[in-house]
Amino acid sequence: MVAPHYDDELLGCGGLLLQLAAAGAQIRVLFLTDGGAGAGVDDRGAYAAERRAESQRVAERLGWTAAERLELPDGELAQRQDELAAALAHALAAHRPELLLVPSPLEASADHRAAFAALHRALAPLRPGDALAAALDATEILLYEVNRPGLPDLLVDVSAELPALEAAMSLYASQEARHPYWHAALGLRRFRTLTLGPQVEAAEGYRRLRPGDFATRGLDGLLAELGAVLEAELVESGPLVSVVVRTRDRPALLAQALASLAASRYRRLEVVLVNDGGVPPRPPEAFPFPVRRVEHERSRGRAAAANAGLAAATGEWIGFLDDDDLIEPGHYATLVGLARGSGAEAVYSDAAVALYEPDAELGWRCVERRLPYSRDFDADLLLVDNYIPFHTLLARRERVLAAGPLDESLPFFEDWDLLVRVAALVPFLHLAQVTCEYRHFRGSAHHALGERPRERADFLEVKARVIAKHGGRLDPARLSRLIDRLRAEGVLAAAEADRRREELERHVDRTRAELSRLYAASAEQTEHVGRLYGEIGRLNDLVRRMEGTRAWRAHQWWQRIRGR
Repeated sequence: MVAPHYDDELLGCGGLLLQLAAAGAQIRVLFLTDGGAGAGVDDRGAYAAERRAESQRVAERLGWTAAERLELPDGELAQRQDELAAALAHALAAHRPELLLVPSPLEASADHRAAFAALHRALAPLRPGDALAAALDATEILLYEVNRPGLPDLLVDVSAELPALEAAMSLYASQEARHPYWHAALGLRRFRTLTLGPQVEAAEGYRRLRPGDFATRGLDGLLAELGAVLEAELVESGPLVSVVVRTRDRPALLAQALASLAASRYRRLEVVLVNDGGVPPRPPEAFPFPVRRVEHERSRGRAAAANAGLAAATGEWIGFLDDDDLIEPGHYATLVGLARGSGAEAVYSDAAVALYEPDAELGWRCVERRLPYSRDFDADLLLVDNYIPFHTLLARRERVLAAGPLDESLPFFEDWDLLVRVAALVPFLHLAQVTCEYRHFRGSAHHALGERPRERADFLEVKARVIAKHGGRLDPARLSRLIDRLRAEGVLAAAEADRRREELERHVDRTRAELSRLYAASAEQTEHVGRLYGEIGRLNDLVRRMEGTRAWRAHQWWQRIRGR
């Protein structure tokens, strides 16, 4: 478990840790800070040493397997994100935990929130085939609460652990002398019993996540999902970015797309709203960015709409956002920062593919998130397949215009064709971090290619047209490199599939062994119950025979006489 401070392991999840230890689990606690900060502390080193010694006594009392200490400055985790993320990734790869406990990002403590942010930084780049992804394949993550209630989806009854927890907390005498932390922690545990039965005296609340939740959501998106109120860190200066938004008769989706833009922390945006022949849309009131409107009297197609948007744009940089997709608040701040820091003229991030189903109350409900598109720039591969969702791209407008207009003869794949031409001018820089959402709506016609694009009669035909346009660049040397690279990736994918199959087989074997043990125990219990019923039957027979004797009838008569 990850504890920003000495005593967080008891205050946040001590009851669950005691239960796990009693069940035979190995408990490893990673303390992040040195514990040296505190109001009125004169000798930081001595105070830190005292708290460290207390934590050691707690670990010995409760039987933790190991307690590791990073000893970063107490109160400064937000300024040590890179160092902390690297340390967390190293610890996770080394220990491969089945369960990881970390503070909730809704906590009042800045160090607690920073610990969660660092974990996101460590897990956001997870991709299939990564060593760390393989190490955490079976890991479940629980967010615990210490000084502010979260939004739990798991409550654990820890009534029986209260005496041991109180005794262990008394070992943190330096903390209890400053504030009655145990009483506060007990109050939170009492509060968590409100939805449980009267027999539960105390409960701990947790929110369950998986490593994939960190990989398929940016930090802003995950925080919003967990109920956090995002702190505005606005970027007010920088180059102007023009965002071309294509729309046609989808006002509800357009409103969501524009709302995601309105929440952008990068404030140097202009929106070029291209209405491709539909009912003229209304941008929301008090929209924070200037809107340049382009109206087509009739639909001219996706490529023509994008060309019209490019012609109206005035920004130094260009981004795209179709009305059925979303960006996270940090999307453009992240990409602009990446471009300015690297000098790249075209950068892109990752988009999580989100599958939505109709919902009677919500309209649409997200039922699946995955990450099929996450690949570093490969100009060879881009000639035969597109792996860059259009709204993940940010490029200099002059480079996009130099590549020529989007091909209006293409009914779709016009974005891929443009990407190939821009990539012929400048290399792209990839950031393996999700900053936006590529949405699919099941049972609707919202997506340009439909719900099952590969079932379209023209899918391969249009793809072949794009490949043929650039076929002259697919010389034998390039094809050889591409085939060799794809073959190597296929071998790695097959190895990963074999590893997963072997792990599944081991899990099945363990499950079968456990079922066999349970069946044997059940058979033994059934046999024992049978013997008990047999003994009960024998005793009932003895009672019936006894009640039929002359002596028993005389005894009953005498009892009645005495009762008078």
